[in-house]
Amino acid sequence: MEKITKENLNDFMDYYHELHDSYIKEFNYDVYGSKIELLIDVCWSGEPTLNSNNKYETNRTNLRMFLNNIETFNIKDYFSWDYIDKLYMNFIKLEDKEYICFASSEEDPLIYIVCDSIEYEEFR
Repeated sequence: MEKITKENLNDFMDYYHELHDSYIKEFNYDVYGSKIELLIDVCWSGEPTLNSNNKYETNRTNLRMFLNNIETFNIKDYFSWDYIDKLYMNFIKLEDKEYICFASSEEDPLIYIVCDSIEYEEFR
């Protein structure tokens, strides 16, 4: 598992193209552990390549993310056809404590989670 930090946040966002066109396949909330697990079908990762048919190969993959020590979250009606257009993920301060925010968009997100830390791993 890799942890998202201030130092690698921009690299994560660039490598996974801000999760553009990606879908959250599963959302698991562990109430007792105050943890959310997301399984995300990632459309764009790494450097896309143009194949012989002039179509982009986007390097599809899957991410498992653990959002730990949930401070707050809000989930609106989220359906299987809802995708992430441009992920908002940033470190924020609430009441003099620093958290990381994960949101499906910066304005009017369908999913908004504030937590202590985020860890992730890629799987195929």
